[in-house]
Amino acid sequence: MNASLAPATTPPLEGRPAFSRGKLQTQILICGALWAVIFYLLISHFVLMGVEIKGTSMSPTLLDGDRYILFRCPYIWRAPRAGEIVVIRDPQDLGLSIKRVIGLPNDLIEIRKDGVYVNNLKLREPYLTSFAAYASGWRPVKPIHLGPQDYFVLGDNRNRSADSRIYGPVPRKAILGLISKS
Repeated sequence: MNASLAPATTPPLEGRPAFSRGKLQTQILICGALWAVIFYLLISHFVLMGVEIKGTSMSPTLLDGDRYILFRCPYIWRAPRAGEIVVIRDPQDLGLSIKRVIGLPNDLIEIRKDGVYVNNLKLREPYLTSFAAYASGWRPVKPIHLGPQDYFVLGDNRNRSADSRIYGPVPRKAILGLISKS
């Protein structure tokens, strides 16, 4: 039995005018670009984003000009923890600022001449230089009881940081994500 094989179908673009092929290619290109923009916006809004340190409020932990990744998704599933370095929406200028979480919701925060106290216990801060630890007491803060959605944040360079000592507690919704220092 001798059967001849004939193509069952013709390739999709064969036999079409060149104008139709160009239109299809343009539509594919536009669709691909649109999906790329959508994925970029989703990833940068919900997953991660690059940030560059501007200023010295977190030195020597984070230095001016260094670049880090802001992880946005951990705080979808959990609340910020004490000691974490976070990016916040600055209450003063609405820009982005990087600070360390010191006080959690419902904590009692006080800054005395000899350091920072959380719930009447002196906070151990091994990440500070001795000068920065001493500078914490330059601006004593009377006891502040944080609300159920409030956080107290400080820069590691206490004498050069605008933080919760100046603008008060930061609401949870102003904390955008976590910086991971390798």
